[in-house]
Amino acid sequence: MTVTYPPPPGAKIGLSACDRDATLLRSQLEPYTTLQLRKRLVSTFGQEPHKMIGPSPPARAEVMERLLEFYAKAGVENDRRLVRVHGTPVDADLLAKLLVELRAWLARHENHQERPNIHAQTYMILRSPAEFEKKVSTGSSKARTAQKTYEQNARLWELAAAAMASVDLEFAAKFTGLAVTHGFRGSPHIDTTNIGPFYGLAIGDFADGTGGIRVEVDPMTIAEVNTKHRLGKLDGRFPHWVAPYEKSCERFSLIYYQTEGEVTPQTTAVFGTVLN
Repeated sequence: MTVTYPPPPGAKIGLSACDRDATLLRSQLEPYTTLQLRKRLVSTFGQEPHKMIGPSPPARAEVMERLLEFYAKAGVENDRRLVRVHGTPVDADLLAKLLVELRAWLARHENHQERPNIHAQTYMILRSPAEFEKKVSTGSSKARTAQKTYEQNARLWELAAAAMASVDLEFAAKFTGLAVTHGFRGSPHIDTTNIGPFYGLAIGDFADGTGGIRVEVDPMTIAEVNTKHRLGKLDGRFPHWVAPYEKSCERFSLIYYQTEGEVTPQTTAVFGTVLN
């Protein structure tokens, strides 16, 4: 029997993404399952796969230790190769309206946290009317709650949807959820319920070149997607997190994602031109 919760001693650092230092390689690998980590030992570092007959496969703590040792031998202690991708700029007037609405949202919901495993001061999920309306009629209490939250923040949804429509009209018609955050930091994780890539938009006074979304492109490469006042597309089914930015700065983010509809196959972690 494999014990997964609580994790056995040494199996993981921290109980969830919010507890982990996103600058550490181990933290960036934690979202993977033990089986995925074992496969990386084989595919990336040429280790023999575990035989089906004989002793049980090594536990997660041992697999992680071996994996980090092989990374170190390859010259990677924590920092893997970093490449950059720029999102598509959003109209300045629309950004200004969004910032006003986001500050009003924060005043109404400061310290509201719907995803405690993520390190963020405020985190709220808005659901698409197309998603909750068909469920309200069935008596779903979750759908009624989603409807109420949407109605309280309809102006924010309207502006966010307009920003998305200005960049990707097709995705604007099918995204089912909008995560609205303030003070999102680090938190390497995988979005297990997403059925395709997502878009991220960050607004605030944090410095250019900071506070992007980092995502693993391959075992040796990380991409940082610049989402400051831009809509950047990436696949959250790969480990991803927010890059560091000055703690005193303001950073709101809007994450547009899809959990219902036709599944988009998982192919590449980032989209657009990759800059070395």
